[in-house]
Amino acid sequence: MLPPSQFQVSIRTLPTFSSSAMAAGPATAEPEVEEKVKEKAEDETDLEERYSSGEWKIRLYNDPFNKREFVARCLTTICGKSDSESFSIMMEAHNNGIGVIGLYAFEIAELYHSRLRDEGLSVDMIPVDEN
Repeated sequence: MLPPSQFQVSIRTLPTFSSSAMAAGPATAEPEVEEKVKEKAEDETDLEERYSSGEWKIRLYNDPFNKREFVARCLTTICGKSDSESFSIMMEAHNNGIGVIGLYAFEIAELYHSRLRDEGLSVDMIPVDEN
């Protein structure tokens, strides 16, 4: 038998229901929950409008942690760059401190950015001015 300190307890949070609804009929969610859902939907719409148009630049920064060969291989496998393009971008970042990987639509840029960061590379993404 396990000592009491090793037991795991799972606590679930249940939605709150209005007390007037319990007496009057079927339970309904509090209006606060519905308002939060509406606010979230409006925020998502604003984000979609903001990021749906325009191009985004992904930049690679030089770092002392990753080997140059690893960085070039990541650019080849994740971003679909050729070996020579990957090597050129990696060397630009190595020599100048920063290199531009490319310009992409938001969704593609976000995908490449997150996958490169998951590999431990120092990258960022910035919007490209249309002016």
